[in-house]
Amino acid sequence: MNPTENITSIFDLDGVLTSDDTMSSLVRARLAARPLRFAAAIPPFLLASAAPPDGALRPAMNRAIVALALRGLTRGQYAELADVTGRTMAARTAVGQAVTRCRRALDEGPTVVATASEENLARAFLDGVGLHDIPLAASRLDFTPRGPRLVAHNVGEAKVDAVRALGFAPEEAVLYTDSASDLPLARIARRTVTVNAARRSIAKLTDASADIRHERWR
Repeated sequence: MNPTENITSIFDLDGVLTSDDTMSSLVRARLAARPLRFAAAIPPFLLASAAPPDGALRPAMNRAIVALALRGLTRGQYAELADVTGRTMAARTAVGQAVTRCRRALDEGPTVVATASEENLARAFLDGVGLHDIPLAASRLDFTPRGPRLVAHNVGEAKVDAVRALGFAPEEAVLYTDSASDLPLARIARRTVTVNAARRSIAKLTDASADIRHERWR
């Protein structure tokens, strides 16, 4: 890459800009206060944990767990919960190498955060670590009489479409990810940078990417 050219960057959120999983943290807190729902969530959780990150089973089980955990919440109640959770997570996240790299990318060219986490929660976290107004492609909830459910799950191929819908060209981008769930983006990105990724994800992303680097961030 020419260092003087504009560089498009795509950052995953969970595992890259934070070591926590934002949506899992919110869901765990809800389930911990509701023992019956916690018990009901164990089977889909075990299935999701055993499933490969780049398959269809894990996202399906995650959607089921989210629906179970958030059942009964109104839009306003969820928005308040997401804001508090996101900002609380941001407050305990060291503004270290990950956020610094993201800010540098913003200075160098078009930059977007693309995540499977829900948009209100992700936005609260990003605002909390000082990444105000960075474009965000995230999952979205629909609100029914029974409560929220994921209707736009921003994972896999859907993440590619969401990035394009915001006007970013993934073919020209550097992708920062820790997960093989981002294989569709890695296959077309100009370069992939794995961040604190597990061996299995590194192997799959290496096979999929035309140009790849592996980094460990603090």
